[in-house]
Amino acid sequence: MSWLMHHTRSEEYASQAEEFLKQQEISRANELYCLAAEAEVIALENLDCSKTRTIGITAVSAVSLFYKSHIFTRAKQIAHKWLSTDFLPEFAIEELEQILQDIRYKETLAKSGIQFIDGEVLVSVSGGEILYGAAPLDLVLDRVEKIRNIFYRTTEFLLDMELRKRGKPNSSVKSQCDPWLLQAAPGSYQFAVRVRKPQDQLSIPGLPDAALRVEQITKKFLEIIRATTQDPEGALTEVVPQEEYRETFLKLTRELAPPSTGNSFSKMEIKSTNDIESRPVILSTDTREVIKHALKKTESLPQELPDHKIIELRGTLRGLQLDNDWIEVSVNGKSEMIYDAKEEIDDVIGPMVNRRVVIEVVERFDKPVDKRYYLRDIQLEENLQ
Repeated sequence: MSWLMHHTRSEEYASQAEEFLKQQEISRANELYCLAAEAEVIALENLDCSKTRTIGITAVSAVSLFYKSHIFTRAKQIAHKWLSTDFLPEFAIEELEQILQDIRYKETLAKSGIQFIDGEVLVSVSGGEILYGAAPLDLVLDRVEKIRNIFYRTTEFLLDMELRKRGKPNSSVKSQCDPWLLQAAPGSYQFAVRVRKPQDQLSIPGLPDAALRVEQITKKFLEIIRATTQDPEGALTEVVPQEEYRETFLKLTRELAPPSTGNSFSKMEIKSTNDIESRPVILSTDTREVIKHALKKTESLPQELPDHKIIELRGTLRGLQLDNDWIEVSVNGKSEMIYDAKEEIDDVIGPMVNRRVVIEVVERFDKPVDKRYYLRDIQLEENLQ
């Protein structure tokens, strides 16, 4: 039989495996992935050594299929066999080395005894100051923190908790949602996030399926990010029916997005590493404006509001008294009190303290001079210029 016949047979087995995988029949899927891999190995033996590109493609396919079938020993054998030859093109060498790295990670994880819930999120940033495999530390730490906050909020939402406006998530939430940062293959700059499986099963009175909901954290995180960026006025309403939570996810995602100028970075991609759900969610320099438009629709001014105008203030956020309904901003050296701030949440506004901000306010002429500004929106100045 020729290379083509064995390769075609491999594709048929792999296609069947994917169908079983969609149906969650993991054992049967693994068996078919193994058959597909063995067919590719035989196909390799039928290739002329001069066809280096085809050899590279087929070798990568065989090793990938063994990896998918979780037969790591066989995958390593085939990879090392072909890496020791002079027949592989550069792209195949890079891909095989990456698969070997992934196998080492899987094997180390298995030995550690640490388990993760289903799903892995791959986050990549590009453009602006981002280099291949490198990025400013402050930028990365800031985005990692924001992603963790969205994971916590997703967990609270899944567990039907009242929206938290102040403070950090409680110990119960942290015990059920423990995000880990994982090394990803070098790209523009990227990292992976997984949630560790809880060591103690959660029990909440009136919520018998709490443990099952926790297993959906990563999947729900992706659903929320996708709906927030792609259809904040439609799909997000279905994914997150509660208005307070919708507004919170909108604001958190806006802070995650690239700045409007794209100076530090211009694109963020978030996707599942599951082959079945590979479409990335893309946050671009336009995302902030899209979300701001959606937020304005939810925060329309009352028709009976007295004489007023909407203005923009720029300054340094100096203090927060959210429980007392105000924030303090230094504008051109003068301290200004901005009221109607009690609905803001710590996750969003807390990191802005002592940083330059742009604030959209309602200036009311029916109020005393020291109480004329009322908050509509606030963003970091660096994200808008």
